[in-house]
Amino acid sequence: MGADDETVGVDRARNQMTTDGEEFAHAVLALLAIARRTRGRLQPLFDDVTVPQLVLLDAVQVCGREGIAAISAYTLLAQPTVTQQTAGLESAGLLRRIPAVDDRRRRVLTLTERGEELLAAKRSVVADRLAVAWTSLTAEEQSIAVPLLRHIIDLVSELA
Repeated sequence: MGADDETVGVDRARNQMTTDGEEFAHAVLALLAIARRTRGRLQPLFDDVTVPQLVLLDAVQVCGREGIAAISAYTLLAQPTVTQQTAGLESAGLLRRIPAVDDRRRRVLTLTERGEELLAAKRSVVADRLAVAWTSLTAEEQSIAVPLLRHIIDLVSELA
């Protein structure tokens, strides 16, 4: 193989990476778009909480003990937005702010019993809706779907 052949091979590989990268970007953007549309379609099922509030309740359950900054990073929302929205959820009796053990000035967030119950119920509604999609996957696809989605979430969140 000559130097010209190597150059052509490198150019082909570079073009294929660009094409693959563009296809990946298109697929991620399509996933984000369908997620927005799905959120709108799910909202009528939630008369007592909005989908964005549900996302915040989930974040509080996952990382609320680490504070507003952790929730902000988890949800990719600005800290003032998280503070404002969590105040409304606190007023609704779905979460509570308590002083952090290590720093009494800092507040951590936890779900109330009512918040835990509501989150579990709404997750069940979403799971029921997504069950059809899940059962349409092959066993091999199911085995990689969740880890792959979580990895893509991590990759996309690093871009923000």
